[in-house]
Amino acid sequence: MGSPTDSQASSSAAASAGSSGAPGPLAGGNLCGVGTRVRVGLLGLDRASQFHAERLSLRPEFEIVAGCEPTGDGPRRLPAPRAADCTIYSRVEDLLARADIDTVLIAGSTEHRALWTLQALEANKHVALDVPPCENAGQMHQLSAAARRTGRQLSILPTRRGSSEFRAALQIVQGDQLGPLYSARLLSWGKAVPQATSGSLSASGAMAREVDPFAFFAYQYVDQLLQLFAARPRSVFGRVLPPSTNEPAVTAFTLAIGFEPGIDALIDVNLESGAVLQTGWMLAGARGSYGGGRIYLPEASGEISDAPAPAPPTDLPEIDVYGELVALARGACNHADSAEEAEIVMRVIDAARESSRTGQTVSLDPLA
Repeated sequence: MGSPTDSQASSSAAASAGSSGAPGPLAGGNLCGVGTRVRVGLLGLDRASQFHAERLSLRPEFEIVAGCEPTGDGPRRLPAPRAADCTIYSRVEDLLARADIDTVLIAGSTEHRALWTLQALEANKHVALDVPPCENAGQMHQLSAAARRTGRQLSILPTRRGSSEFRAALQIVQGDQLGPLYSARLLSWGKAVPQATSGSLSASGAMAREVDPFAFFAYQYVDQLLQLFAARPRSVFGRVLPPSTNEPAVTAFTLAIGFEPGIDALIDVNLESGAVLQTGWMLAGARGSYGGGRIYLPEASGEISDAPAPAPPTDLPEIDVYGELVALARGACNHADSAEEAEIVMRVIDAARESSRTGQTVSLDPLA
């Protein structure tokens, strides 16, 4: 398991080609040159895709060429300022046939993302996936293999790593102030506003139909956890509500994730509760602990001293999500790491579902 910046380690397209099997800039294909716009096609026009379109429209390094909503449930226009006049297709094949698209950003219905990604890779396009990238770890493994086979770049955008709370915790871990971590806890309780499930095809209605609330929230927290621990999980015990898919959707789950013996983590989310408790990440290491924006260190006398943790150096996300998209299209970094990390996260989510169904801890050893 690499650190959050491992996927950015290669600074040249040649190095990327050597490590990922992707062709370099001189080997043909559709890698963008430096200084040219990244030509993007949006596949799946749900609320997340609308958000991406708005942000991409504000950045001069991108050109949104076209969009596609194969399910027929999405909007027929993309948002301004520079995407409103784009052509919107209803067939994936029509979008992928355009030679002026080099990169496809896929959001939309999770159940279709794996198929759409395979189609885009086979059409010689680079692919960026919003999270969660697909339905299960088996699909993620298949997509990684397809990217290697076709020589195209596949990246899972780090869209949930930009919060100031997570960045502060990650900064503490990377600064080695706590020593090796042995415990992490996160509680997120509150009352979510129900999503619309009927009526017009609004963004919120599309969101309710297309996104599994458990996968949506579990992915971001498990992904953050693995960045903090920089290690592979070995076991998962999960309780996910509702226990049956026939029951109304709720967002409540508890995940106990084991790493090495004596090293574990707990993620407890309940967005159906009226009791509001947001702890952020609470971390315990060999030399001290962290929680609530403060660092706790033992003194020689046995007392525990605490002090405010240093604030992240900037209000901007540590990882530029759309900078990753530029690097993807230009072959300037190796994105195999992000696909591997996504597969591990999806394995944890799959194991949590199985554990919730059986009431047993699920082992993740050995991890392929």
